[in-house]
Amino acid sequence: MVFFVSFVSFVSAQQQQTFRTSTLLVEVDTIVTDSKGQFVAGLTPDDFEVLEEGKPQKIERMYVVTGGTVSTVPPQPTPAATGEPPEAPPPVPPAAPQRVFVLLFDQEHLQEGAFKRLKDAAIAFLTKEFRQGDAGGVVIGSTMTGNQITSDREALLSAVRNAKPSAAKTSRRLELFEWPRLSSEAEAIRIALVNDREVLAQAVRRACQDDPDACKNATPEPMVMEKARAIVNELRPAARRTVMTLQALASGLARLPGRKTVILITEGFFVEESWADLRQIVGAAARSNVRIYSLDGRGLDTRQVNDMHVLGVMDPAGGMPLDAYNTSEDGPNTLAVDTGGYPIRHTNKFAEALTEIARDTSNYYVLGYRPANPATDGSFRRISVRVKRPGLTVRARRGYLATAPSVSTSAPAPAAERKAAIETPVAAPAAAAATNGTATSTATATPDPSVIPPAAGSVGAPAVSLRPDSSDRVRELASREGGVERSSSLASQGWDRYQKGDLEGAADLLGKAVADPSAHPWVHYALGYSELGLRHLEKAAQSWEKVRAAAPEFRAVYLDLADAYMQMESYSRAIDALKAADARWPGDMDVLNAMGTIQVRRGALDDAIKTFRKATDARPDDALAYFNLGRTYELRYFKMRRYSPTEARWISNPADIKSAIASYEQYVKLGGPYQGHAREAIQNLQWLK
Repeated sequence: MVFFVSFVSFVSAQQQQTFRTSTLLVEVDTIVTDSKGQFVAGLTPDDFEVLEEGKPQKIERMYVVTGGTVSTVPPQPTPAATGEPPEAPPPVPPAAPQRVFVLLFDQEHLQEGAFKRLKDAAIAFLTKEFRQGDAGGVVIGSTMTGNQITSDREALLSAVRNAKPSAAKTSRRLELFEWPRLSSEAEAIRIALVNDREVLAQAVRRACQDDPDACKNATPEPMVMEKARAIVNELRPAARRTVMTLQALASGLARLPGRKTVILITEGFFVEESWADLRQIVGAAARSNVRIYSLDGRGLDTRQVNDMHVLGVMDPAGGMPLDAYNTSEDGPNTLAVDTGGYPIRHTNKFAEALTEIARDTSNYYVLGYRPANPATDGSFRRISVRVKRPGLTVRARRGYLATAPSVSTSAPAPAAERKAAIETPVAAPAAAAATNGTATSTATATPDPSVIPPAAGSVGAPAVSLRPDSSDRVRELASREGGVERSSSLASQGWDRYQKGDLEGAADLLGKAVADPSAHPWVHYALGYSELGLRHLEKAAQSWEKVRAAAPEFRAVYLDLADAYMQMESYSRAIDALKAADARWPGDMDVLNAMGTIQVRRGALDDAIKTFRKATDARPDDALAYFNLGRTYELRYFKMRRYSPTEARWISNPADIKSAIASYEQYVKLGGPYQGHAREAIQNLQWLK
């Protein structure tokens, strides 16, 4: 891999701006937002609670960074230890901490069509948001342009302008559509790695529909299997290169002081064999004060949030939607959640998304405390930060590496010295400096980017996948009881763990919280999401059934239950949950579309047609219901199709073709988002007539 970065040694330039300590001082960047996502200023140390390995810690120093300026918040008085005078706080606030941005274009996982819009957004970001004192780098694929982090904005802009897309992603997509056609890379993974017989049968049916003559004498199953394996063999090295690049960044950036932000621009990558690597990246990022933000290059996804609501991308050969097995988002989402950043999905406003990231790096608190456990044993210590005011959300790093301290830097070097240091040659030595959330020593050896020790307890642990809408739903239910903050400490801690991606910790704490008979329904609901993320589907369903019993008017839980049951292939229970919802909210389009989709999944196409007709009768202006209805007629036509040797052709019910075309035409008339799919289906069905 061609990947080198030039880093900085600030220690010699900062001797007048450091303070010496006899014990470890840990600083944690903390972002606090209100219900609208706006930064909340004016907080004091008394408003925060910091836990290390579950034990409360005393906040001794606190700064607030707002718009590039730093203010000291008066610390809580600290009693002197026996025989030791108390340390005075710094006489003046430190200079604004340096911001470091790395734009990583995941070249092999970006289609050429989106590349220009993403470049334009990056150029706008650097032009408007990159300010004096910032540093940055541009990585294209696995190569950092110029082999250095630089404060030269023009050099960064030139790097982005000169970036070229790779044809790899587009080439793989074109290969998918060659006979025997596969619907997606995710389908290839299900066939080649999971040995999913249902998905394989779906692909075989599709191959026979595309080329009936090829299926007259033998099944195309061996060719489908061979193609799926070939695609997976192409995905493996591409994903590995992306993971190695992220590993090098997360580890190597440890030598650069300041707040470091990696913006991963990708459409997602193959993660089925890389979970342990992702956990190592998270551990390295925690030790390096690196936050990863993922930007989905696919842009706006016009599907409903829940796949079971839509047959819009159903395969004519039957079975699940083409994208329903797509887990390529899980890797970027996991890295973002676990490192203290966040994933950005389902938007075409790339420039605005990058601006939000810049704001996220410009407004935050820095909380400093001396751990109650003074041992510098090299272990990874887990941190949890809470804010005591109700209605606020906190994001902070999940831990730090406890190594022996020597000098802890509280401020960066002056801008001129910093710029010169940034652009020193790659061969220049780099001393390890303290970074927020990481306690280090000037004697600490520079880490080798190719060797990344995992965080304690994380080796081989699967990464997590969080539902993007779970937070809003939990808070909606909790608001009926006065909010999350009104519940027990165990419940609040468990929810905090969930939001930070620690599903095992969340499930443990929330499980203990629901043992209290007075636990609010939202606690059971959050426990269900934790269990769902851990793939404990039965436990998730059990938690949500308790929510349904306690809060039968909470609509979202019916859809969640149906989703869990569908994933368990317990279709009867899924349908029962949705029928109960339909009885309570007649004509609800989400409920009807979900019910019809599950009926299709279980093969009950006649029932599905009745359900989708009910939806179109209830809401004649709902485009999605017409699309689903058209798909179901199309599926029934292909399911009933038989080859007639006497007539030497395939025959089926022509009425289904007529009804499918009529449904698609109405969908197009209503202006639904799947115009291309609908028009293509109409054209194909008219040819079959």
